[in-house]
Amino acid sequence: RRAGRLLPADQPAEAVFKGHREAVTCVRAHPIFGFVASGSDDTMVKVWDVESGQLHRTLKGHTKAVTHVDFNPRGDLLASSSSDLTIKLWSIQTFACVKTLAGHDHTVSCVAFLPSGDQLVSCSRDQTIKVWDVGTGYCNRTLSAHSEWVRAIAVSPDGAMLASAGNDQVVMVWSLASGEVTQELREHEHFVQALAFSPKALALSTATGKEAEEGAGAAAVEGSEIVLLASAGRDSVVCLWNPVAGSLLFVVRDHANWVNDLCFHPTAKYLMSASDDRTVKVIDVSRRRCLRTIEDAHGHFVTSLSLSPQLGKLMTGGVDKEVHVWECR
Repeated sequence: RRAGRLLPADQPAEAVFKGHREAVTCVRAHPIFGFVASGSDDTMVKVWDVESGQLHRTLKGHTKAVTHVDFNPRGDLLASSSSDLTIKLWSIQTFACVKTLAGHDHTVSCVAFLPSGDQLVSCSRDQTIKVWDVGTGYCNRTLSAHSEWVRAIAVSPDGAMLASAGNDQVVMVWSLASGEVTQELREHEHFVQALAFSPKALALSTATGKEAEEGAGAAAVEGSEIVLLASAGRDSVVCLWNPVAGSLLFVVRDHANWVNDLCFHPTAKYLMSASDDRTVKVIDVSRRRCLRTIEDAHGHFVTSLSLSPQLGKLMTGGVDKEVHVWECR
C-alpha cells in the first residue's frame, strides 16, 4: 500500500466497534493481519476484524483492568498488562493464554515487545521496569530509577534504547545493553503517560526553546538524522526530543486537556495524539505544528490510538467503551 501521507481525514469514523462494558484503555493494530486488539477496564481483551467489522475473539483471563496491549513483531503473540499485577501472553493462532508473567508488586501500566521479539519490557506503579524473556517467561532484569509510578515505556526501532516516564514527570532514556540511564529529560509539569519513538531516523533542525516552538528554522536540516522521542501527559503538551543528545526539539501546545497516547506515522514525518479533549491531532514533525484535528473523535476522553499502515486505517479507543476506525488517505 502507498506509504504517502496516509493520514486520518477529519470526517466521521468509518466503523465503530461496541462490545466492551467499560472504558477502552488501549488499542493496537496487528503488524500483519487486519486485526486490532483492544483492552478495557472490564478486564477483557477483544480482537476485532477491521475489514468485516466483526468481533473476532474475546480473551478472558485478567481479573482487573487491562492497561495495555502489544503484538510481537512476527504477529503470533499478543501481550496484555493489567492492574491484577500480571502480564499475559496470548497465542494469535489459538487465542489461548500461553504464559502469565508475575513479578510486579502493583498495577502493570504498559508492556512493549523488543524488535527482536524475544524479550518484553513492562513498567508498573511499583516504580520499576522489568525485562522479560518471552520464551521462558522469566524476568531477566529489573530497572529502577523512577521515584513514582511508571506509566509509559517505549523501545527504539533498533532495540537499543528504552524510554520510560510517569508520575515523577521525568522522561528517562536507558541503554538496554547496560541497563543504565543515559538521559533524564525534564520539561513536563505533570504526570507523563505517553511515549513513542519514531519508527525511523529523521533529519531535523536542532533548534530548541522558543525559536523551535515558533517554528523558526523548521525547514533547515542541520546535522545527521536522528530517531525522535515524543512524550506527552497531563500537562496537555506534546514534547519532541533528541533522545541521544537529551535535547528538547520542540513543544506542541494544541491540546486542551490530558494527552493519553501517541503514535508516529511510518514515515516518521507525522505524529498522532489522543486526548481527554476528545480530539485526535496530527502533528507535522518537520513544520513543528498541528496539521489536522479530528474533533469529537469519541463521545468521551480518547484514551488510545494505533495506526495500521497495511489497512490504511487509524484505530482509536475511548472512555465511551468504543473502538473507532478512521480511514486514512
